[in-house]
Amino acid sequence: MKYFQKLLLYIFLTLLLCSSVSDAVRGQWDSFRGPDGLGIDMNADAPTQWEDSDYRWKITLSGTGHSSPVAWGNTIFVSSSDDSKDRGYLMAIDEQTGAITWQKEFQVTDLVMHIDNNLASPSPAVDESHVYIIWYSREKTSLYALNHDGALQWKAAFDGIEARHGGGSSLVLTDKYVVFTREQEMGSSLKSSWVAVDKFTGKVAWELPRESSVANSFSTPILVIFEDGKPQLIFTSQAHGFTGVVPETGEVLWERKLLSKDRVVASPVYANGMIIGCRKGEAVVIEVDPETGLAASSATYSLPPNLSPYVPTPIVVDDLLYMFMDNGTVACLQLDTGKVLWKERPAGPIYGSPICVAGNLYCITKTGRVVVLGASSTYNLLGIQDLGEESFATPVLCHSGMVFRTYTHLMLLGSNHVKN
Repeated sequence: MKYFQKLLLYIFLTLLLCSSVSDAVRGQWDSFRGPDGLGIDMNADAPTQWEDSDYRWKITLSGTGHSSPVAWGNTIFVSSSDDSKDRGYLMAIDEQTGAITWQKEFQVTDLVMHIDNNLASPSPAVDESHVYIIWYSREKTSLYALNHDGALQWKAAFDGIEARHGGGSSLVLTDKYVVFTREQEMGSSLKSSWVAVDKFTGKVAWELPRESSVANSFSTPILVIFEDGKPQLIFTSQAHGFTGVVPETGEVLWERKLLSKDRVVASPVYANGMIIGCRKGEAVVIEVDPETGLAASSATYSLPPNLSPYVPTPIVVDDLLYMFMDNGTVACLQLDTGKVLWKERPAGPIYGSPICVAGNLYCITKTGRVVVLGASSTYNLLGIQDLGEESFATPVLCHSGMVFRTYTHLMLLGSNHVKN
């Protein structure tokens, strides 16, 4: 009887959480891959095929960039940069009209980067009062908070980044803090750390010293709420593998060094009591006790390079794990066992991450082609649409539809239907 009571409680809490997250996603896509980092909204609706005339608007951005937009209410926020002039931009766009309501400019000092990286790679974050933007550079790391009208509320500065490929980790929000990683490569004169900053003051709430490694992590942490109601930040990195951290204090709850062979770019994913982490050449899945939030001491299974994305973040829908690989291959696996159900290559190489809308998967290839797949145990290619320009970004949902970001443009694909 006790077992069934716990099971019913778990099902109730899961449904409650899924419902609240799904409702929050519509118009409140607050950070990379939405409020929980999972990139799923089953209540929204989006077409699987469309024409250029179906876009409500398309605008040209200042500069270039790879960051994904964020949305709150009727406003979309997106960053870009002019790397040749060490200049960054943050823009607010009216989702109804595509009009740029304001644009702010930031001076960003030089940063050594990979050819595929960009000063505007980290995605901003937004809540009901502020929009937050981070700029990594060699001399300093700058974090800004502006209100929704574009007025600066505070600025916080930290040491810079010394790494061959620059920085790329995006911001994640808790109820009180803005959290980011600032990792160095081994041999750097600077120290690595993970940092939480007060949302309203910009003051450091905690800073967790971290080891430096051969390759700094670009992975964005996620916030998970377990059955006991306690939130936990999950980080992945080459230096520390998987790490669970108390959001309030920065205390390390557990650490499993299972990703230490190479650089980590993709963000972790939590679903059904399992965490998926990816490094270059391998994906690792570990079980987590949903009651306590403590991870198992060893991996449930790992996946070989041909099933392991390096840059794109995986996605889990129900009990299925979808891997969108850098070379363009997409694989569907059973989450609990890692059994491959199908593996296909619908289009070209991919850097952006997938999202799921009403049971369909959307992901953008590097050349700017939107691949639409049914989220099912059998392969179902629903459409491939060309955005006309390369893109390393992830699609975003807002009140009016789906937002796509290319290297120099932003566009809104309208949706006239919302499921109840």
